[in-house]
Amino acid sequence: MSYEIEEVTEKPEGWPANAIECQLDNVQKALDEFKDNPSYKNKEVLISLVSDYDLNQRSMVGLFRNTDYEVACINALFLEANFIQCNTLKTYLYELVGHKTRLQKIMSWISETNVTLDIKPFEWLFPSLKLYYYTYQKFTVEKDKSYAEQLIEVIEDIVKYSKSHYSEKEYLESVARITQAFVSLLNDISYFRCEKRTRIWAFSHDEIYKLFQLESKLIKICDDSPVKRPLKGVLMTSISNYILKSRNNYNEDYICKYISSEVAEKSISNHQIWMSIIEKLNDEREQRVIPELFEDSGWNNYLWVQNINFTPTRKYFVSSFCKSINDSRMKKEYGECIYGYKDDRVAEILSPIMYWHKKDGSKSPAFSQVIAFDVIYDREEAKKEINFLCRLIYCFDMSDIDKKKFLEEILQYWVLSVKDPKWSQERERRYVLFMYDEYDYIEIDTSDDRFLKLKTTLFLEPDFILGNNPAKKNIRFLVDNKRNVISMKPYLFCKDCLNRDFDIVIGNRNKNVCPICGSKNVSIEYPRGMKHNFKRSN
Repeated sequence: MSYEIEEVTEKPEGWPANAIECQLDNVQKALDEFKDNPSYKNKEVLISLVSDYDLNQRSMVGLFRNTDYEVACINALFLEANFIQCNTLKTYLYELVGHKTRLQKIMSWISETNVTLDIKPFEWLFPSLKLYYYTYQKFTVEKDKSYAEQLIEVIEDIVKYSKSHYSEKEYLESVARITQAFVSLLNDISYFRCEKRTRIWAFSHDEIYKLFQLESKLIKICDDSPVKRPLKGVLMTSISNYILKSRNNYNEDYICKYISSEVAEKSISNHQIWMSIIEKLNDEREQRVIPELFEDSGWNNYLWVQNINFTPTRKYFVSSFCKSINDSRMKKEYGECIYGYKDDRVAEILSPIMYWHKKDGSKSPAFSQVIAFDVIYDREEAKKEINFLCRLIYCFDMSDIDKKKFLEEILQYWVLSVKDPKWSQERERRYVLFMYDEYDYIEIDTSDDRFLKLKTTLFLEPDFILGNNPAKKNIRFLVDNKRNVISMKPYLFCKDCLNRDFDIVIGNRNKNVCPICGSKNVSIEYPRGMKHNFKRSN
């Protein structure tokens, strides 16, 4: 994909003049530090800066303005996020574009000066970000359709206009541009972490089908092939992400890791998580349920779905979490120390750092691939989901042989995601790490034939902890440092489970009780320098 980039070198006067500009500077510094010194600790800093959970976590303090320099910063971060495969940073930038678009709408309504609805500097955003800006603006102003419906309508209108107003050559060029932007946008936002923050991206199955049906039509007009890379890889990840995320209706349950006190204590010194090789998991029927479903072809609606090859194509390492808090059986089976997480930043915290080898002999760090999903335990549900997957594949212009190959590759994700009903009480959320022989990895130990030992901040800076954790003092120290550095607005802090909640301070909920553990040992905390000013203004 080619981009037209406007070079902007001079910062506007007073930069940073608001919280957004300050945040962009901080993210760029964290990204530069990660690239210069790739490590799990620097990765944590970068992800923490762009992984808000609460709706009221971001500050809007400062001067309202939109500048070319700000757009240049957004574009630079977006380009680098693509290079290092940091999907959390990309979704953060889409959210930021939507946030600023919404602010512009509000200002155009209430400002006494002549503030327009459009953000002129956003004309220079990268194509997929620019497409999101236009479609989100239409969505938030008209409020008569879901975001998916609005996105489809805008794309179809552009194609129709191009067909009727341009020459054949100009029409094809226009469709190629909008197709590239649409494919990228659809893939990028498929990595969204939390329905609470970006509910408009939690598409229904009907919306998912219509979006990919449109994508297939555009690809066909462009005479591109869905079975050739890199397009094939993009389609596989985006289709998988949307279907797997939509399980359990995009539920908002917290994600918990149950471990023993001995492991909790060791984690403070070794900073490791041990991810099991798939063959060593405690379920002896691991990876068997999906192949068994295909032994009976009566439930599947497609003739090309026959004799599927389920042979693994790479090494898989797994870490299992639970969607239930304080479950007595889970504590008995796996340990009483509970580490809680509020969204799927876990996926990139678990992502090992790998090196790309460039043509000039240099190398660049990047995030390795991690697939995340809720495990399902109902065979009928699994059959319906696979039929839906096949329906999406059928949309694309491929031969039956290519459709089957496409399905076989994508089922490498699915075979790990369905288990027998007897495991259903575990409510497992699974993270699967794909390892590739052609890349170099750092901060991992593969000397044990049962586990991959990965350096991570997972047990150092959780969103909350429960149980009698021997490492609580150390975790409290690290959490205190983190919250003091990145917090921009008042929040409730629980001294027992270490939960931080920004929405309670703004909303009408009880500010004297922690919503996680029910403790009354809580306080309202303010960012450094804010408490005195806040009291004085009241």
